[in-house]
Amino acid sequence: MSAASASGIAAAPLPETAPAPALRPVPETRTAAPIPAPAPRRATGDDAQPAPPPAEADATERDCRKRLRTLGVSFRDAAPVRDPAGCRIDHPVLVRTLSPQVGLRPPALLNCAIAETAARFVRDVAAPVAARRFAQPLAALHRVSGYVCRPRNGSAKLSEHAFGNAIDLSAFELADGTRIEVGKPAGDGERQFLRGVRDRACGPFKTVLGPGADADHATHFHFDLAERRGGATFCQ
Repeated sequence: MSAASASGIAAAPLPETAPAPALRPVPETRTAAPIPAPAPRRATGDDAQPAPPPAEADATERDCRKRLRTLGVSFRDAAPVRDPAGCRIDHPVLVRTLSPQVGLRPPALLNCAIAETAARFVRDVAAPVAARRFAQPLAALHRVSGYVCRPRNGSAKLSEHAFGNAIDLSAFELADGTRIEVGKPAGDGERQFLRGVRDRACGPFKTVLGPGADADHATHFHFDLAERRGGATFCQ
């Protein structure tokens, strides 16, 4: 007889082993797909990002900016333009005025050389001709295009606009708010003014096109600094 029986106490049954809990599968860790970076925007002049001025070693660009300040041009340096299509400006400037009195509307992204030529054109040609013809100051030039990454019309060759080396002007604004539209002059006085500034732009600018040259330039003047053999100009 066992000791437990002898004492009259029943032996307690051994507890059963509890079943192990079922293992749940660990969810797979997924690596989040990278979010693609947004495609870079092409600068047009209105959204050009500021940039430090050209390196001190670049004397040509540095001296050009000194001349812009002397002429009273309001501008700031913009980030270099590099486009896969080949459009490029190494040291662009965003120009807001072409003299202390004459604005550029809207501001234009240009290379420094044509910005300087445009400022001298205003000082030496457009402003004095307007003052003589209309007896009031010139207040603004309205532009259609400055830098634009595109080919020439009807050609695969890049336009001078693609290098910030051209500017298209659609109107001249006088101090009283009168706008002299290149494509729609009102009366002989405006026609003679436009003819005078167009004729005298040929030389400072290397290309001058406007109404009558072709259908693409029926409503604006195109001025650029395209290099030609012997420094020749092309004006129509």
